[in-house]
Amino acid sequence: MSNVTNRVSRRTFMKSAALVAGGALLAACGGAATPQPTSPPVQKAAEAATAAPAPTVAPKPAGPQALRLGVWADVQDASVYSQMLLNFMAKQKDMQVTMEQYPGDYYAKMQANFAAGNPADVLYFQGWIMPAYAENKVIMPLDDIIASAGIGSKFYAGANYENLTKWHGKTYMTPTDVGSLSIFYNKDLFDKKSVPYPKKGWTWVDFQQAVQKLSFEEKGVKYYGWAQAGGWNGSYGRVDAFLRRNGYLEWDQIIEPKKAMWNSPDVVDTLQFLIYDAIKNNWSPSPDVIAGGGVGVDTGRCAMVFEGPWYIPQLWGDLATMKDKGGINFDVEEPPVGSTGKNTTFGHVHGHCIATDSKNVTGATQLITYMLSDEGQTVIANGGRMTGHPDNIDKIWGPIVSKKFNFKNIAAFSNGMREGATPLIMGQGTELNAYGGGPINKLWDQLLGLQKTAKDAVAEANDGIQALLDDYWKSRK
Repeated sequence: MSNVTNRVSRRTFMKSAALVAGGALLAACGGAATPQPTSPPVQKAAEAATAAPAPTVAPKPAGPQALRLGVWADVQDASVYSQMLLNFMAKQKDMQVTMEQYPGDYYAKMQANFAAGNPADVLYFQGWIMPAYAENKVIMPLDDIIASAGIGSKFYAGANYENLTKWHGKTYMTPTDVGSLSIFYNKDLFDKKSVPYPKKGWTWVDFQQAVQKLSFEEKGVKYYGWAQAGGWNGSYGRVDAFLRRNGYLEWDQIIEPKKAMWNSPDVVDTLQFLIYDAIKNNWSPSPDVIAGGGVGVDTGRCAMVFEGPWYIPQLWGDLATMKDKGGINFDVEEPPVGSTGKNTTFGHVHGHCIATDSKNVTGATQLITYMLSDEGQTVIANGGRMTGHPDNIDKIWGPIVSKKFNFKNIAAFSNGMREGATPLIMGQGTELNAYGGGPINKLWDQLLGLQKTAKDAVAEANDGIQALLDDYWKSRK
């Protein structure tokens, strides 16, 4: 589809402050997390930076072996990549790598660097954000590099991984770290209400019954069976596994769909129960309750939430919300299944791309190769991030975090990455994305506010989503 790549000139792309998803940028999460939203996930690019940010560690070093690494603006990522670069430079003594963090709107500030003709050599991306950059050729295809460096085995062959690392048949991003959504559950609340723990293969009906049984009031305190998300109001990406439990897909295809197919009993029933009914019946904290300080599994007042591995430190250890009470006695399980019996959780993939304008592609190749090595992946795991390959989740990440954070079921995460699915992948030119956008956000607001039932809200949203898809394809002619 060369017409797509050439539709917008590179200069136009560089000047655009609305790079990703037609101007929607995903915010970084709070806490010690893989960079996924744990607050409302879409920000407008009106706050885009107009000048390239200065490196947070050191100015760009001179010389042919200088290399710059763009890092997500989180304390945890600073720790991970500081150690990563120390180890790497000890092995590559002729290489000097500086780390740059972009606080606030990460992608807007990255965009400012591209606009100034001064991007970092190696850049961290979320897989569903990467295609717009690949489309406009500011990051380079990695296929020849992967072959020459002999790192093809580091790229898991599952469809979800390919959806999130490739664009139009070419690989642009490495799978450096990942995060599959799993059901986190408070074992003490399950025990209190004599509800069996979730187990692999449990059903949608099992889940619905558990949510209701685990919602109660005691000594004036409300306890909830379900939380929309870990301290925020949830979004499309947080319910996709439930929408698709019976094999129905809400699009005609995941990558650049042409048809919105949200008008389905599976979609309507899922959203009606998970959001509207759950809030109306006090099975889930409402937006008002969350706004009052956050009520989730981490507070001891919710029995279940569907979150990623970035949520773990809030439950146990030095960063736990209930640290003074010893943390939460929790474990995790795969989401409930429907008639297909398949786990269709959102398996997030994040990794690194090389800027097309990099003057040190050799050094950049050496760095991404090291990050994907067992040694590099151990640095990722020790820093709290989940390793990129499912086998390494079991072999490297699992033994570290399960002991540190006092839980057992590592397979829930690794299976989620092996079997998981992608909500949506779009190129440049639309606000639709894996976490919502446009009419999808409005749909969520209507359900969260109990303004409309799922049947009425979905019917309205489907028309709006289809209009955005039509506009997307018209702009590409």
